[in-house]
Amino acid sequence: MKQQKKIAVLGGDLRQYIAARELSLSGASVELWGLERSAREEEIPVARSLVSALEGADAVLLPLPATTDGVLLFSPLAISEKRIRLCDILSEMPSGSLLIGGRIPETVVASAEASGIRVRDYFDSEEFQIQNAYTTAEAAISIAMNSLTRNLRGARVAVTGFGRIAKHLVRLLLSLSARVTVAARKSEDLAWAESLGCDTLFLREGVVPSELAHGYDVIYNTVPHWLFGREFLSMTTRDTFLIDLASVPGGVDVLAAKELGSNVLWATSLPGKYAPTSAGQLIAACVGKILREEVSGE
Repeated sequence: MKQQKKIAVLGGDLRQYIAARELSLSGASVELWGLERSAREEEIPVARSLVSALEGADAVLLPLPATTDGVLLFSPLAISEKRIRLCDILSEMPSGSLLIGGRIPETVVASAEASGIRVRDYFDSEEFQIQNAYTTAEAAISIAMNSLTRNLRGARVAVTGFGRIAKHLVRLLLSLSARVTVAARKSEDLAWAESLGCDTLFLREGVVPSELAHGYDVIYNTVPHWLFGREFLSMTTRDTFLIDLASVPGGVDVLAAKELGSNVLWATSLPGKYAPTSAGQLIAACVGKILREEVSGE
């Protein structure tokens, strides 16, 4: 990374602060805004205002997610009474600067590019997705360990879906000697799961196998589509802990779960909650790679 490249780090949770610290240690000139509750000014300076944070910035780092409503910056650690609007950030960014973030809405990307601002979303990186998925899986294991009244060794655990998170999760569960069942749609996924030592079930589109409703200590859902509706939930008991790891809109009828008293947890944004240091270091590494690519023109 070029020495003294100025990066304005805006909003976010502890992951964002760790990323800012790592970027500062790598030689960038970093200023914070919207992260006041986590900031230590002896480590990283806090800007006087949003305008001063953006003044002369070569790059602006938005958090993951950049926004939860498409309008305001995700900034749970800000102390400012005025929420930060994404359009205000774009209007104050220097022409030709670089906007980096995680899960930046397409509308924001279009507005930025129309103003001559380059945009890079590190969440689109397969490298980031794979490593972030591991952190999510490890956090999901921690949730079960802290919630169950028994060991995971010998526990019956089901995992629906077999994407990045599920693959890491299955390997961790097997290393703990859990009895794992994978329910997935693709025959190649079921073959991989079986080769790892898992039992398998075919997951038809939108239909959860009824076998999962009985005898499982934990069910992890990683499919971001409606799967666990009222009918399925009514067949389970509170002895089965259903942990939904899927991104919005999730895979569980939350209202039905609440009415039925089901033992359900929608566990979102786990890297930021359970391992902000590792997650922040990963973000910083991805941002550093993006900056090097921009300089080299790759």
